[in-house]
Amino acid sequence: MLFISSTYKIEMVLGSASDLTQRPITEIFGLQQDVTTLRWTELFVNEPDFNVNEQFLYTHDQQKVLFTISKVSTSEFEFILSLINVTKGIELKAQQEAQSQGVPRRFVGVSDKMTKIMDVVHKISRVNSTVLLLGESGVGKSFLAREIHAMSDRADQPFVSLNCGSLPKDLIESELFGYEPGTFTGGKKGGKIGLFEAADKGTIFLDEIAELPYDVQSKLLEVLQEGTIRKIGGVVAKQIDVRIIAATNRDLAVQVSKQLFRKDLFYRLNVVPLRIPPLKERKDEIPMLIEHFLDVFNRKYNQSKNISKPFKRKLVEYEWPGNIRELENIIERIVVTNSEDVFEFLLKEGDVQLFEENTVSIQGLIPLKDAKKMVEKELILRAHQMYGSTYKAAKALHVDQSTIVKKLKQYNTGEINEG
Repeated sequence: MLFISSTYKIEMVLGSASDLTQRPITEIFGLQQDVTTLRWTELFVNEPDFNVNEQFLYTHDQQKVLFTISKVSTSEFEFILSLINVTKGIELKAQQEAQSQGVPRRFVGVSDKMTKIMDVVHKISRVNSTVLLLGESGVGKSFLAREIHAMSDRADQPFVSLNCGSLPKDLIESELFGYEPGTFTGGKKGGKIGLFEAADKGTIFLDEIAELPYDVQSKLLEVLQEGTIRKIGGVVAKQIDVRIIAATNRDLAVQVSKQLFRKDLFYRLNVVPLRIPPLKERKDEIPMLIEHFLDVFNRKYNQSKNISKPFKRKLVEYEWPGNIRELENIIERIVVTNSEDVFEFLLKEGDVQLFEENTVSIQGLIPLKDAKKMVEKELILRAHQMYGSTYKAAKALHVDQSTIVKKLKQYNTGEINEG
């Protein structure tokens, strides 16, 4: 904050510019300097307009700064000039919100591979290009999507997320685009807005994009090409401003060759592809992840559980086929059970097994049919929790994906985890 005289000379400097530059603030804003003749372009891309009381300026590394001039007219000062780093403020707010929700932030850049990815994320956050996140389930695609949104100019606008594999095929179009009144028997009286309309001016994250039905893919292509949506049963297209981030654990090029995914849509989505490596290729991040999840779940369950060094080494050596989500689940289980023995009963890749300590406890005798239902529920919930994807859970349990989706809705699990 700069206190300026009627002759535009700097009379007093308060605060720090450390979030804008590495140089001391007194080197940039010296006392008795004329603010109108300062070399502002050393700090910002463009010089401020002193005829405007409030304006946004951008630093050379694309940080957004609110530049305000307030008239005070005291005996010593005529104006107060303040610089507020909007980018840092948005990132801090998003970080605080994510921490309150138990979502890890910032540590993902520890490994060389993730450092490079986060550098790209930082650059693309401030443009509106479509992003395609690639990688195995549980590597952090949903986290990166939220990170891109949180660092963008859309951060104070809606972030809407949909797992394209979590809904029956006949419902996903109405979920995305909405429908007009009277379109469906039993539909809402006034119709329904879709997720694209709900995300207007913000970001929509389409996880498991490969599961999107082929006929719905053409409507998504229209959104990308024209920036418009048309509700089911509607005739008028509505203009929207939505940034699309998509994610998949499949090879979309292979899906295209099998005519399961539209080639034109693939090229539209593949503007900025980011491949996130599995956790087994980021082992130097595991110790920090362990400490983070320990802190989250110790707070959640009012515990003070620690993990021994030998056991930490075991966790680092493990291949983690379920990636970060699997590690998170294991740490939670360790805190809850207060036992490191749980590690000995980890899921094997591609094979779901019950843990040795029985999760399903039956007192006395019950009908065999009820017992089967209990075990079925235990297996389905665990498979979905560990793999984070209805597709992978179905594959592991050798059933159709629609079966997993239907059962999860029956169990009333709330939001189906994203892959």
